[in-house]
Amino acid sequence: MSPSTNGTGHRKLVTLIAPAFNEAENAAGLVGFFREIRTAHPDLDFELVVVDDGSSDGTTQVVLDALGEGDVARVASLSRNFGSHAAITAGLALSRGDCALTLSTDLQEPLEAIGRFLAEWRAGNDIVWGVRDTRAVPKGLGNAMSRWFSSVFQRMSSIPNYPKEGPSQILVSRRVIDQVNQMPEANRNVFGIFAWVGFTQTTIRFEQLPRPAGKSKWTNKKKIRLVVDSFVEFSAAPFLIAFLLGLTIIGLGVTGLLATLIVALVSLSAPVGWLVVLSSVFLLGGLNLAALGGFGEYLWRAGDDARRRPVYILQGVHDVGTTAAETTTRAAAPSAN
Repeated sequence: MSPSTNGTGHRKLVTLIAPAFNEAENAAGLVGFFREIRTAHPDLDFELVVVDDGSSDGTTQVVLDALGEGDVARVASLSRNFGSHAAITAGLALSRGDCALTLSTDLQEPLEAIGRFLAEWRAGNDIVWGVRDTRAVPKGLGNAMSRWFSSVFQRMSSIPNYPKEGPSQILVSRRVIDQVNQMPEANRNVFGIFAWVGFTQTTIRFEQLPRPAGKSKWTNKKKIRLVVDSFVEFSAAPFLIAFLLGLTIIGLGVTGLLATLIVALVSLSAPVGWLVVLSSVFLLGGLNLAALGGFGEYLWRAGDDARRRPVYILQGVHDVGTTAAETTTRAAAPSAN
């Protein structure tokens, strides 16, 4: 089979998934980038799946207005802002491609990186991670937190193949898409799910481009939520840390008590330990509250998954153009008399 054709003899179809939240300023540029990718890879077919994650600036309409003849796209609108990982999940469900590649709507991936994603997929990899060698905004609390989280999560989770540098974008094959589409987690790190699935994985590196317009909607609040969701989904480390910390504090308490009694016996005086007792009460109380809070996060998410609410709600889907496979199917269908 040719690397550019699928089992039916059609050219392989690549889905480009772009989650968008208030990205009207960059929407037309995204469509232009989509056309550049198609021009650079004429032996493949492409569809663009834009998931408007509850935008209030008319992002959906700007994308639809920018699309034209020859473009194949699906533009979906969610009923509210569910978050970028839910939007990517929606994009996977709408994908018709032999593989899917996520893109940032703010156009931060260079064209040559797209070619390397596709080359690794054609070489037989089911998952191709995109890791940033250079970040467009290399400083700040958010970036420091992202780097720290990815490194710690990679060591402490049940998915050691998660990139320790933190993934930026990802390409996944159809069999990975089909597996992920069956997973119902409500609070999700979709990249963690990709890593957990397994199959053949590799990594490419690229330099992230600066945003041409607007500000990133990936706020520190959203990053903190992702950190919690990720550990709850894929790691029991918080339980282990709380248990070991509790044992350590118990050991310190016993040692302090013995030391106080020995000093009192040697000096033949009453033990003076009210300050130690007060400090211990605060320390142990804080430990209990922190541990209960951590366990509560696990319990809440287990309950949220048990409710079986959808990860997202589609408000509407606009289809533009038709894929080669759809065109062939319609041409082969018998006409009604």
